[in-house]
Amino acid sequence: MSLMTDGEAPGPVRFFLACDRVGCQERVCFDLVIAEPPPDRDADLFGHLLHEAGQAAPYIRELGWMFIEGGEGYWCPACSRPGRRPPPAAGP
Repeated sequence: MSLMTDGEAPGPVRFFLACDRVGCQERVCFDLVIAEPPPDRDADLFGHLLHEAGQAAPYIRELGWMFIEGGEGYWCPACSRPGRRPPPAAGP
């Protein structure tokens, strides 16, 4: 997985993001202070696990990174520009 974190909300969280495009070595690291605590683990396991990533998603988009659906993962600004993106998956 290309997005990893160090720290837990509420409080400062450091994000490590690596481009998942084959052959690309682009990486970025940034810090966010997340004020809201994650949901209760027993009540919402996935919400608890993905809380920090969900809070960072708008900032990741502002940096020009794109999440490519279909198992491709995060692509850096250079790899995600038009013409370099993978074609849409064919329907069943």
